[in-house]
Amino acid sequence: MRNTQRRVRGLVAAVLAVTAIAVPAISALPASAAVELSFWSWRTEDKAFYESMAAKFTAANPGITIKFTPYLNTDYNAILSTALTAGKGPDLLQLRAYGAGAGLSDAGYLLPLTTKDVPALAKIPAGIVTGARGFENRSVFGLPYAVSALGVMYNPKLLAKAGVRQLPTTWSSFLGVLNRVKGKGILPLGNGGGNGPALEQLWGAIGPTFYGGTDFYDDVVAGTKTFTDKNFVASLKAMKDISAYMPAGYEGLTYDAARALFANEKAAFYIGGNYEIGYFKSLNKDLQLGWIPAPAAKQGAKKYVSSWADGGYAINAKTAHKAEALKFLNFMASKTFGQALLDQLAFISTTPRTVVKDSAVKAINKGIQQFGTPYLMLVGFRYKTPTGSAILQSGFQNLIVGKTTPEQLAKDVQAGIASWYKPQTGKS
Repeated sequence: MRNTQRRVRGLVAAVLAVTAIAVPAISALPASAAVELSFWSWRTEDKAFYESMAAKFTAANPGITIKFTPYLNTDYNAILSTALTAGKGPDLLQLRAYGAGAGLSDAGYLLPLTTKDVPALAKIPAGIVTGARGFENRSVFGLPYAVSALGVMYNPKLLAKAGVRQLPTTWSSFLGVLNRVKGKGILPLGNGGGNGPALEQLWGAIGPTFYGGTDFYDDVVAGTKTFTDKNFVASLKAMKDISAYMPAGYEGLTYDAARALFANEKAAFYIGGNYEIGYFKSLNKDLQLGWIPAPAAKQGAKKYVSSWADGGYAINAKTAHKAEALKFLNFMASKTFGQALLDQLAFISTTPRTVVKDSAVKAINKGIQQFGTPYLMLVGFRYKTPTGSAILQSGFQNLIVGKTTPEQLAKDVQAGIASWYKPQTGKS
């Protein structure tokens, strides 16, 4: 994978630099005739946000309107790929980072972006921009908009009701708290198993302390360890252990239904990303929540917070409205947009000098700085098929219902990734 894995090690340092740099002024683009730009996303829950920001843009740029169309999370990649392959698709698109966008870029479907096109790109740290580069052509295909992280969110009122006075710091103490909450008649964990990506997200939070976080990542890259390592197997076993605290019928519980349980204060904990917070509060504006890093595997073990450059805004290479699309892209690179993204959706914006106000988001930002590690499969092993994510996502659904074992799933992951990934032995 060339030096992709090596470059992502700069992600944490890059995050620290984001709030300390300035965005250069953007030159005005020439006015054009009335144009409607189509903009696609998988974030159905963010429709109101994007429509409000589109209205702000149009108010400042009469004659350019934005039609925002979100698709179901699970369907988006296929819909987008089909449209682009047919020479169609939207003018602008929201793209998942790393492998999801790299393949489209390498195939020539996305407009390569330069710092002349988008001056703000020059001020975004290289470790973050890596998430928006092609795999083969290495061109920048998108404007990275956020850094995200995974951890454990909790409802302080429900924990107080259950008599929990101390937040867990180790896996055993976490399971003990979940047991205590369950014993008080409160649902311990709002996560469900009906959606493979949601299960991978859960594992992405709790897994690193078992398999060894960044050290394990580097060892796999170097070829000194594989995914059959006993510690990686232990991370998969933890998924089976924690499923006992999910809701009744969790095997088929959808992503949105699971999130609603936590948002509506029916569950004490939810394991997920910071990008859930805005959605939670859209369902329940009075929701109080806290955030902690996933507990350590045992006393004295390191904690880790999986983090990554979370997506980019890109332009269809075949757009008939390149100038107008670039103008909107530069608007999304502005402090106005970045601060709104942070305030309303709890995305940790890549826009310099944005200010984190929410207490939970502050905790997450601190967690990235203290415990940040690459989100394993997304950052390193989602560039070719079968992706590590695809294997894990289907495997987790089988694991939690007893149709496979942690050991077998580890073998499946290793065999699948080894079919295309070659370790970077001797490379810097």
